[in-house]
Amino acid sequence: MHIILSLLLGLMTLQEIPAEKETYAIMYFYTPHCPACQEIAPFIDYLKEEYNIPIYSYNMRNPVGYRYGVQHNARYVPLLIIQIERGDEKEFKRYEGVDEIKEAESYIADISSSR
Repeated sequence: MHIILSLLLGLMTLQEIPAEKETYAIMYFYTPHCPACQEIAPFIDYLKEEYNIPIYSYNMRNPVGYRYGVQHNARYVPLLIIQIERGDEKEFKRYEGVDEIKEAESYIADISSSR
């Protein structure tokens, strides 16, 4: 009986601990003269407005954008990276090129609906 009571108390304690909230950061890497980047730019604006989310844009031709690009291993543009943080854990979803970035919309819709 003592073991069952201990297990029940342990489960109650686990249920009282709130689940860690997920946070998201969305980063868009581009260069100004890239034809694919110019093609996807209106879609990036659409995502910001439609889902009311911040998307941080980084021009890989300036020092700050380049530094963040190197930090996130941005080898090709256009590139969209969604960083998901759960406590100390980080996960990255990468979308390279026009077609893949357009596919990211369903994931972004899920993120915005859960906020």
